[in-house]
Amino acid sequence: MNIKELINSLNRLKVQTGSLACLGCGHEHNCGTGGCAIIREAADKLQAVAEFCERRGQK
Repeated sequence: MNIKELINSLNRLKVQTGSLACLGCGHEHNCGTGGCAIIREAADKLQAVAEFCERRGQK
């Protein structure tokens, strides 16, 4: 799985807040309608890394 596929997968998973995918991590108060706070943050950080790598001409 490449970074773009991972980001897309995390973005699809984040909306499952409150389902079995959510184990009550302690950050659920920040989830709201945007989905899982941890998964959103991970996707955002990976996106930033991917953009940085693209600017530097890496994959």
